[in-house]
Amino acid sequence: MNRSSRFIMGRNCIYEVLNSNPDRILKVYTCQKNEDDALYTELQKNKICIKRVSKGEIAKMVNSESHQSYVASVKEIPNIHIRDFIEESQNKDQSLVLMLDSIYDPQNLGTIMRAAECFGVDLVIYSKNRGSDITPTVTKTSAGATELVPIAKVSNLADTMLAFQKADYWAGCADVGKRSKSLYEFEFPEKTLLIMGSEGEGVRPLLKKKCDFHISIPMLGQIDSLNVSQATAVLLNSYRSVFSSY
Repeated sequence: MNRSSRFIMGRNCIYEVLNSNPDRILKVYTCQKNEDDALYTELQKNKICIKRVSKGEIAKMVNSESHQSYVASVKEIPNIHIRDFIEESQNKDQSLVLMLDSIYDPQNLGTIMRAAECFGVDLVIYSKNRGSDITPTVTKTSAGATELVPIAKVSNLADTMLAFQKADYWAGCADVGKRSKSLYEFEFPEKTLLIMGSEGEGVRPLLKKKCDFHISIPMLGQIDSLNVSQATAVLLNSYRSVFSSY
């Protein structure tokens, strides 16, 4: 794959692109032998090029056995430019942006992307150098959400965070430190940049110390923490419970 295209795998992911922007699909590879298959039929209706390959070949393309007999080559989505996004957001009263710091686990990243799409996040930001990229596994885990949610890959998270703060966003992170306020006692700002870090290290100190607020999610059971994807969903839902788009 070149930089202008990438692979996605799994029926749901391909359906999402097929329904939202079929022109992005360059070619579909399948080891499915039944032409009465619903996805196969839809691809034919949309006059999309289909190539039959062996099960081994298709697994090698995405380095995974979880392809559900389908892999698609799709046009890459243009990266969102931070300056353009901030300029467009100036006329909005509310905005929710999610920044991911050092999320290396593709399953976690995919689940976070799914939550971001479901809770109407306006933009997901992650580093070009620290964390997983959007891989076929991430896309499949997200149930195709990576193909729908706006994404910006940046070189420097700290500089990006500062740019949002200068544009009247309040930056905050999930944290269990002394500065943290319980989620149950916290009111989200209308314009929020929420930063989530890796399970092992959390948000890096460089970003954490520049945050305007720190939030903790109280644990009422015997297990003392959620994983990062679960915590992200809880916090996004809390924002939307106050600032709903509906």
